[in-house]
Amino acid sequence: MKVLVTGASGNGGQAVSRALLNAGFTVRMADVFPSSAADLKAVEFVRCDTRTPADVRRAVDGVDAVIHLAAWHCAHNPPVSDDTIFAVNVDGTFHVLEACREEGIKSIVYASSMAYGWGSVYGVTKVIGEELCRAYYEMTNASIAMLRYHEFIPRPYLEFGERLLRNGVDRRDIASATVASIKAALEQRIGLFRTIIHTKHGMPEEVIRGFRNLGPAWCEEHVPGSRKLLEKYNLSLPEQVEQHDLSEAALLLGWKPEVGFLDFLRDLKMRDERGIDVTKMWVPSELPSVE
Repeated sequence: MKVLVTGASGNGGQAVSRALLNAGFTVRMADVFPSSAADLKAVEFVRCDTRTPADVRRAVDGVDAVIHLAAWHCAHNPPVSDDTIFAVNVDGTFHVLEACREEGIKSIVYASSMAYGWGSVYGVTKVIGEELCRAYYEMTNASIAMLRYHEFIPRPYLEFGERLLRNGVDRRDIASATVASIKAALEQRIGLFRTIIHTKHGMPEEVIRGFRNLGPAWCEEHVPGSRKLLEKYNLSLPEQVEQHDLSEAALLLGWKPEVGFLDFLRDLKMRDERGIDVTKMWVPSELPSVE
């Protein structure tokens, strides 16, 4: 099966493309510029600005499924205008779905966001994007997964670890959820399906609700030495850990997240024992391997 990934040169797009290749799919990467990653140089690439219908039609030609990740969001640095965010996220999504309709493509994953809502232009574009997916489903009976990703923007290492307890998710979980979704769409196990993509820590409910007080002891139980690490690196702990019901994703997609706060602590412990300065590390939205 051949899968088109729009926004393929971005942070999430590269991870999703790799995961698709590892799962045995043929991948066509589409973006306004090719990925600079050495391991993706040999993958088919087409230049595609989703605001341009002709670009989109050329990109979808001959593929079996589409993963639509191309979008601008408010956290981009340097920032882009609200006009650009709206045009890429709304017009671009319309063009992708129209091209899929013309091509007869009925297996689609749409990158929505937990920012969905009325609080920003970006959030509004995700509301409209999901409604466009709903309309396409009603018109074509396609299999569409709308994934409300939590945040996976590259961040400093320690901040990334803190955010796993709040609204952060490891990029590998984003990629595995996306691949599971496109498989479910291709196998027609879903109709119009929506789920949150977030981290799962495996904590008891009382620890989730009172993490600032109970969390350090729970972490110490599972990763000895955690208390000292939390104090040494002055990690900011939330009063309550953000968690969501991911049971429907497990049931329909066969997916569950694999990377949680304990994995971060294990990684931090290894680096601390080796004397690695983690204060200057930058995480590309996944725990880096210790060399």
